[in-house]
Amino acid sequence: MKLVIFGCGIIANRIAKSIKLVDNIELVGFGSKSIERAKEYAEKYECKEYGDYDYFINSDVDAVYIATYNPSHYELIKKCILAHKNVICEKPMLSSIEANNELFALAKDNGVILMEAMKAVFLPLIIKIKQMIQNGELGEIVDIRASFIRGEKFRPDHWIFDPVTGGALRDVGSYCAATMNFLLDKNPTVISKVTNRTADRSDTIANVEIDYEGIAGHLSASNFLSGDCSLIVQGTKGMIKVENFWKASEGYCLIDGIEYKLQEETISDFYYELEHFADLFEKGLLESSVMSLEASNKILSITK
Repeated sequence: MKLVIFGCGIIANRIAKSIKLVDNIELVGFGSKSIERAKEYAEKYECKEYGDYDYFINSDVDAVYIATYNPSHYELIKKCILAHKNVICEKPMLSSIEANNELFALAKDNGVILMEAMKAVFLPLIIKIKQMIQNGELGEIVDIRASFIRGEKFRPDHWIFDPVTGGALRDVGSYCAATMNFLLDKNPTVISKVTNRTADRSDTIANVEIDYEGIAGHLSASNFLSGDCSLIVQGTKGMIKVENFWKASEGYCLIDGIEYKLQEETISDFYYELEHFADLFEKGLLESSVMSLEASNKILSITK
């Protein structure tokens, strides 16, 4: 798969480093509104090509990883799909279920993949925990909670403040929602949602209570506070806790009073979602079984 990255921000560095580790992806270039920025990144990662977005949309590359700011996602995804490019787009991919439905349908009509990049659910440790839940090792699951409360500094014009596509719940809260949804594989129903959203600004703090068909779910998210960043799964026989679960390779487990350390080798946090995306391409599949339209819509049902 010949792939190009759109966007030359901080996240593009981490994506590019992971792409270099995936055997069946060739990173061929960078696209940006700033040609100089694209050139700088192309030289840094020894790519042959760089240019603006239209340059690559009209080229013969197979796929695009969209890592631009959130308000640009919809238009860029649509342009890429209409040009028959496979698309993986950074979370949060889109801001509405209606937009998801539209662009997933458009991708199928044009014979290409559309997938939201949600690295947490592809991590070996998270997959291991799901297997433990399914095997009944924790007993009956009664409670699940995920928190991503980590303060950062943002420019006043940063996309995080955009009232439509920004906010703590859509940004870091999407990791929480996606991971809980993936582990339980049940339909989430929001019971209550408390945010500090104002009329012209996005939320900076969010707390959501969720009913997973009888299992209690709790989500806490903030980009502006210092606090807890963990996943906790509680069952009748035991519990699991994972710090920094969206990129973790190890966690803590207590079953029947006995403590265990969970550990799974992790090549890089972006590696596994990229490997999955490339595998879909090689097999001629148009939709991920993990980050499907349904999966993306379930995340939005919690974070919108």
